[in-house]
Amino acid sequence: MSNINFFRKKRYLTGIDWIIHALDYITKKGTGTGNTSQIILELDGAPAEDEFRDCIGNLIKKYPVLHGRTSRDYNLAPYWKISFTKQSQPLPVKASYLDNTSCEADIFSILAQIANLKFISNQEHLFFHLIYTGNKCYVVMTFDHRLFDARGAEAFLEILQNEWKNKDNTFCDKDIIVPAESAHLRRWRRKFIAGQQVNRTFLKLGENAPPRALPLPASLNNRRFRFKVIPFDKHQTDLIVENAYKEAGYLMLMPYVLASAVWVMHRLFSKRNIKSGDYVVPVSIDMRPTDKVQQEVFFNHVSFLFFIVRPDAADHFPVLIKSIKQQLYEQVKSELPRNFQEASLLMRILPLPILSNIMRVYLKGQIASFSFSNVGESAYKSSSFMGKKILNILHMPRVPVPPGLGIFFHQFQNKLNVVLSFLEGILSDEEANELIHTLQSRLGAK
Repeated sequence: MSNINFFRKKRYLTGIDWIIHALDYITKKGTGTGNTSQIILELDGAPAEDEFRDCIGNLIKKYPVLHGRTSRDYNLAPYWKISFTKQSQPLPVKASYLDNTSCEADIFSILAQIANLKFISNQEHLFFHLIYTGNKCYVVMTFDHRLFDARGAEAFLEILQNEWKNKDNTFCDKDIIVPAESAHLRRWRRKFIAGQQVNRTFLKLGENAPPRALPLPASLNNRRFRFKVIPFDKHQTDLIVENAYKEAGYLMLMPYVLASAVWVMHRLFSKRNIKSGDYVVPVSIDMRPTDKVQQEVFFNHVSFLFFIVRPDAADHFPVLIKSIKQQLYEQVKSELPRNFQEASLLMRILPLPILSNIMRVYLKGQIASFSFSNVGESAYKSSSFMGKKILNILHMPRVPVPPGLGIFFHQFQNKLNVVLSFLEGILSDEEANELIHTLQSRLGAK
């Protein structure tokens, strides 16, 4: 058996992959549904349903990785077992047809329902919905975060677009799209040195543990996630970027929107009379060069920054921004994201139940105050999908539980979108609306 065929059947998981598996385990154990997300293409016009199904059918035959499952090798390294026997099974595609009287609230209600659907087996990691309404169509891809990160999901939709453009082209080089991954069983000294730095970081995170967090509902089983989505137009986005450069500095959009998220959360927590602990916020960052996203579509290619915000700093926005910028500078200078990737390789020996418990030890049962990410400009580069103009691309991620609460930023064609994701029972509808309105005001785009 050649090495190419071997690695097509077995893709070793990285330490970050294994941490994402642990987050999936925690969330699935609590709510019954794992760490899933969805990406939505809002189209001006509607692709033909039969044509869409045909493209999906052709694509699934080329990428058996979509029907993989987790296993552990004789060397104890976990890997993704790529199934060639399942590749003939079609990916689920469902369609909904709404009349012209349907409003945006009706559409987002359906999108929220789809985001909370479960996969029916341990080898299903992806399904699609088409929502037809008037002259628009929403293409919804719900995916397993163990198989895709956010930008990888966008890149996969680009592959689907290319499949439609090249209907007669049956060639697919799986070794480009699913490159072989080393078992990472060498350079142990480097891993342990990286682990020492990461351990010091987590000890610092836990100095005032547990962090501030909203209490979870007494019963989590079958709790659904709810979403509030704000698509900013080009003018509003320009205002936000201008404010970011003015208040945080040139090219400091991420620290600015993170500071804004902490600022509005602090006001919510204060109203709830939650006054103990610091704010601890992990921020995912994409570690791929921009030109490598299309070659590294599957699995997780991210790492994390970790921010601590003292309550007194959260009261004063200039102080808050200064604290976040300083922490960003220190963590980038010390190469914490790269060291976290390296150190996490040591954790793969642990079964998921044990790893999930260890992840909560430093913060005394918590993982974070809330989740946050700023995905940046979309990895989907085409302006159309199956011949229809794309009006917007949205992400609606479920959040690991705990914390069960997150704020996420994303851009498409230089227009910013923000999504509030929260588990039912954590926020009331009034609190969620107030949080979003306060965030708009803080960003300067209301």
